[in-house]
Order: sequence, then C-alpha cells, then structure tokens
Amino acid sequence: AESEISIDPVIKKYFISLTPPSLSDMESDFSRIRSTLIREHNIKVYSIDIDVLKKMPQVLRRSGWRVTVTVREGEIILTEEGDKTSRAYGIAVDLGTTKIAFLLVDLFTGENIGKKGVMNPQISFGEDVMSRINFAMQDEENAGKMQKVVIDQINKSIEELAIENNVALEEILELTLVGNTAMHHLFLGLPSRQLGLSPFVALTDQPVEVKARDLGLFISRGAYAYLMPVIAGFVGSDHLAMILASDISEGKGNILGIDIGTNTEIVLKTKKGMYSVSTASGPAFEGAHIRYGMRAAPGAIERVVIDPETCIPRIQTIGDKKPVGICGSGILDAVAQLLKAKIINSRGKFQPDSGCLCIDDKGAYQFLLDPDDHTGQLCPCAEGKVAINQKDIVEIQLAKSAIRTGINVLLENAGIDFSEIDRIIIAGAFGSYIDPKNIVDIGMFPDISLKKIFQVGNAAAVGAKMVLVSDALRKKAEEIAANVNYLELTVFPSFSDHFAKSTLFPEPDPLKIK
Repeated sequence: AESEISIDPVIKKYFISLTPPSLSDMESDFSRIRSTLIREHNIKVYSIDIDVLKKMPQVLRRSGWRVTVTVREGEIILTEEGDKTSRAYGIAVDLGTTKIAFLLVDLFTGENIGKKGVMNPQISFGEDVMSRINFAMQDEENAGKMQKVVIDQINKSIEELAIENNVALEEILELTLVGNTAMHHLFLGLPSRQLGLSPFVALTDQPVEVKARDLGLFISRGAYAYLMPVIAGFVGSDHLAMILASDISEGKGNILGIDIGTNTEIVLKTKKGMYSVSTASGPAFEGAHIRYGMRAAPGAIERVVIDPETCIPRIQTIGDKKPVGICGSGILDAVAQLLKAKIINSRGKFQPDSGCLCIDDKGAYQFLLDPDDHTGQLCPCAEGKVAINQKDIVEIQLAKSAIRTGINVLLENAGIDFSEIDRIIIAGAFGSYIDPKNIVDIGMFPDISLKKIFQVGNAAAVGAKMVLVSDALRKKAEEIAANVNYLELTVFPSFSDHFAKSTLFPEPDPLKIK
C-alpha cells in the first residue's frame, strides 16, 4: 500500500566542501569530488553525466567549492551550488490509452506535491491500442508522430506541475512511467509492428532506463526515465504496477485483480502462481461508442436509479448540472437498472410492453434518462434528449462479456470456482466510480458477496510512484514481472463459448430486488 512505502530512492544527494586545487594539488575536478565523496560519505562514484561535466567547472568555482552532488547508482547526474540536499523531486506517469495521470513527488519524503490528469493526445490517431498500432504500421513516420504528441503533452504537464508547486525542472531528478505495452513501445520510439501481428509479442520485457533528454523530456539534464517491465504483448507495466500497489503477489488466498479500461488486464493469484490475461473491453466504459456518451465532466450523468413501477429515472450529474450526456459509471448504472426493472431482457433487448420506452425518429426504441423529459408509453422521443438506445446496450454487453470471459478462462486454467475467490481488487480510474453491485447484477462478475470487492482507484499511478521512491520496490516489481504467466485467451478452445454466453445478462433475482 502507498502508506507503507519504505523511502529509498535511487537518487541520493550529498553536500560537500572541497579543497580548491593549487599548484601543489592538481587533482582534476571530477577526481576531487570522487575522493571527497568517499572520504566524507563513503560513497563511490564511477561516472559523470556529460552535460553535468560540462557545467561543473563554473558550478564549483562560483560556489566557493561548496556543492551538492546528486548521485544515481554510481553516476553523478547533477551538481548544484550550495546545500540543496533537501530538494529532490520525481515524476510518476501512468500513460493510459485514453488518459495520462501524473504525480509530482518529493523523492526523500514520498509526499505527493502535485497531481494532474490529461487526455492522451494520441487519441486523435485511434481510440484503442490496435487502431494506433495499425496507424503506426501504415507509414514509418506515423509512430514518430504519436511519440512526439505524447512527449509534448508530458512536457507541458510536467512544466505546469512544476510552476504550480514552485519546483524547478532541474530539480526533477527521475521519471517513472507505466503503461500498456503499445503505449510503452510508442513512448520509447520502439518498433510496434510485431504487437499488431500474431503472436503479438513485445520487443522487450525487461526494465528500460534511458536518459530523459534522449526522449525529449525537459527535466533535469542528467535525469533518467525508468520504465517498469511489460509482461506480454497486451499486458503492460501498468498492470504490473497495479499488482505491486495492491500487494496481490503477497496476498493470502485466491485474489483476482482487474484494471478496467479500454484494454482490461486481469490477474489471478492462487497457490499455483500468478496468471494474467488481456481483454479488449473497448472504450464504452469511457463513454465512447455510446450515443450520448461522454467523459466524466460537468453535466455527465454518473448515477441512475429507475423506479420499476413508474419507469421514472432519478439521476445524479457531475457538478449537479443539467444533463448533457452520460459517462461510464452512469451507463453501467442505467443498464443494470433497465435489467432490474425488466425494461430489457437477459439478451439485452428492449421490452416494448414495459410501457417505459419512447420511439426515436427512425422508429427505434430508447429510454430517456432525464426525468423531466420522461413520457414513456411509446410516445415520440423528445429530440436531442439524453437517452440509452439498443446499440448502447450492445456495447456494454460486449465490454462486460470480454471481462467475464477473461475471468472465466483464468478460473478454468487454475481449476478453481469463482466461489473460491477470497478477494477481488478493482483498479483504474473508472473502477473507482462504479457501483460493485451493478457489476454483479449485469453479470460482469458471477454472483459474489460485495464484501469481497475492493476498489483501489488508480493503482497503476501508485505503483509508478512506489518504484520512483523505493529501489527495493523497483527490484520487487521486476521479480513479480518474471513470475507472472501470460495466457492468450484466443488459444483456449472454450473462449468463443465463454464469450457468447457472457453477452447474456443474468435473470434478475426477485428476492434481491428492493
């Protein structure tokens, strides 16, 4: 857990006072620093960043030979005038397909100094991972375009965080980044073609350390970007970060960890080991491909309750604004409530005899979500009003079926029943807003006690922070990555059968309907 992180970053800072050179003491500046660090702090350094070396003569002589030296695993990556040992910052980045989350962290206290979330600008090249990989495959320059827009956005967000929190860019000494395998490869400028072709293998599954400046990142010139290992072609370091932050690898019993997003990664930990799958749940939970879908913003419907007697919905919008659309948690609520009120059946089909529907200008059924607009009785729909249509329900069926299929295959592979699961961890920004009961009601999970479900928010960003401030946790994450076994869903003979059955909704239990 984040609160239990033992602070031990790879970044160390030392304040030293040097004896100036003379004709009787002509040791080089670098050797003088090295010998002083050994003598005063028992620290050995073996190399120095070339940019730091170029600036070092002025720093030493302007400061009167009293400097702070920043060391990273035997390399000097910064020299500063005077005592700056208390100022050391890092950036943890969760590079999602849809959104990018940032944490500005004090490396020596572990305190979150600032945070920010922005849209991933790569979305203009494709909403999901495969469309971006396909775009990269069309032209050699396309991957570079996607890398540039995301690097530019990361630089912009880091600069804004730094200004807001009175931190100099030169004081940001390390960046850690997690993301799915495609985001990881595109960020680094690595070829991604093999991710889009069977058997969908990653270029590397090892941790990557690279000078931040070599990627075009504007933080301290000698700083590094550290990227946690990816697990497979479609299971990235964001999933590894979630496993680390949720302590799944050390947990007792059978634990299911699910990071819900455009690509949903699922891990099952049993006494036999850890197994992971990736499911293409699609962007419906982000509001995409939904007629009135939108991202979580003011005016988005986020909660829905439908009176089964009158069909009248009660809604809650973000910021209590007039409804202008519906976001992921609201869509999930709406579908669960439509099922409970028997306005849709187990196949997801609207039931005209419910008397709760209106008809749009193309003769298709809809359910109006704003109680002020509600007419029901198959009247013409009020034009432009926020509603759920048949296609929206199908999108949710496909998304929830993908996730349920992943769970079923993991359980089948482990030889255990869902009832034997001791704990379910739901991660991801979307996962923290959904009502767990609705997940069970629509059949994304089999029927299970809600007490077993834990929502942990953006665990990937927390995991990125953990490896930013703790070298021991960095090593632990690398060990976990080596022990997670990836399963390719489509090679399982039961995959198609699981998927088809999982598109169905469970029949509502009358004993559970309040």
